[in-house]
Amino acid sequence: MSEDLRDLISKKRDGALLSPDEVQRFVHAAATNSAPEVQLAAMLMAIFVRGMTTEERTAYALAMMDSGDVLDWKHLDRPTVDKHSTGGVGDKVSLVWAPLMAAMGYAVPMISGRGLGHTGGTLDKLEAIPGYRTDLNTAEMGRVLEDVGCVITGQTADLVPADRTLYGLRSRTATVASVDHIAPSILSKKLAEGADAMVLDVKVGRGAFMKTKAEARHLAEVMVAIGEGAGRRMTALLTSMATPLGCKVGNAVEVEESVAVLQGAGPDDLRDLVLDLAEAAVLSSTSNTDNRSARQQLESLLDNGAAMESFSRMVEAQGGDASALEDPSRLCGMDSVSDHTLSTSTGGFVSQLDALDVGLAVAALGGARQSDGSPPHPGVGAELLVKPGDRVPEGAPWARLIHTDKQGLDEAIKLMESALVLSDAPGAKTPLVLGHIKGSGS
Repeated sequence: MSEDLRDLISKKRDGALLSPDEVQRFVHAAATNSAPEVQLAAMLMAIFVRGMTTEERTAYALAMMDSGDVLDWKHLDRPTVDKHSTGGVGDKVSLVWAPLMAAMGYAVPMISGRGLGHTGGTLDKLEAIPGYRTDLNTAEMGRVLEDVGCVITGQTADLVPADRTLYGLRSRTATVASVDHIAPSILSKKLAEGADAMVLDVKVGRGAFMKTKAEARHLAEVMVAIGEGAGRRMTALLTSMATPLGCKVGNAVEVEESVAVLQGAGPDDLRDLVLDLAEAAVLSSTSNTDNRSARQQLESLLDNGAAMESFSRMVEAQGGDASALEDPSRLCGMDSVSDHTLSTSTGGFVSQLDALDVGLAVAALGGARQSDGSPPHPGVGAELLVKPGDRVPEGAPWARLIHTDKQGLDEAIKLMESALVLSDAPGAKTPLVLGHIKGSGS
């Protein structure tokens, strides 16, 4: 039976509020393809122009969640938590955070995505591990979660089908860049995972989708409000994406760097952010844990190998070759790459190492999803040998590009050179965490 949405379109077009039942009707029409596409597009544009209230956004997210399967982990003997990042350059936090939380005694049912533009995707990184499956069905996901404590996989066909329809239509109707669509879309998938508590990592800066702190804070506040309206415990951190996170950018090399952190080493900024987000999740999901105790426990689980054990078990449970974690040369694509070292023409202090330019450089090498939808090359990437504030002598190596037969190398070199800015004196260091939005239940 065909659904006619003209009354809802005109109501939202004129600035009126939609009831939860009306929002549900629109989303159901999208999920079942029971309304003309032109009406769905018109509704998306009406929302884009007129906006939504917190109540409407929450109804929107819940309606999309209810359009498919909703996972339930109440039978588990541990609390459930999840994390979402809005995406950045070198952001491999999930690969460390999920097994760390599992080692801490939580269940992490994480459904992740692929890279968009210059930002890498968690699934693309994990698929650099030979054999790792990101297409688990719901039953398989449940088995891994029960056995290991964490699972990271892709969205199944039965989860949030309405969002797939509307997401594709948004990209064709220039309605993507709207918090009223973005936040419900993100939260619908996260709510369908069934986690009781959620921590959001909202990136800020040139390497992020949200360029200003004000934009990022607004998105974070909207998502926290939606999650709380849906009965979840929510917290969010605003984190800087002016500079790439960690030292390595690219799929296989980010797995290698994640393993280093899981073994108690790795770059300080990556380790610190993992711990910040894990601590926020612990404090959000429990009411009687003090900050110092939670932080110490989390640090210990990184340093004593417990988190690494959880990661290895998850990789094996999802079909991956865990031996590649100890021998990075066995990661996908690493047998077909070469190195090119970049050196400074002058000396000075690193005042800027632009995340966007570095991300675009790795994309030029083939490290991003192509316009025809073909997957990224898992082995290419970049390694940064300096960080902002470091002093670099004239002629010193400052970065390494990892390429295949020099594909895209000239363009990548130009982008990397534009990313690096040296000055005569060290500049003020940008803090990694720029803000914290706590939900009322946190």
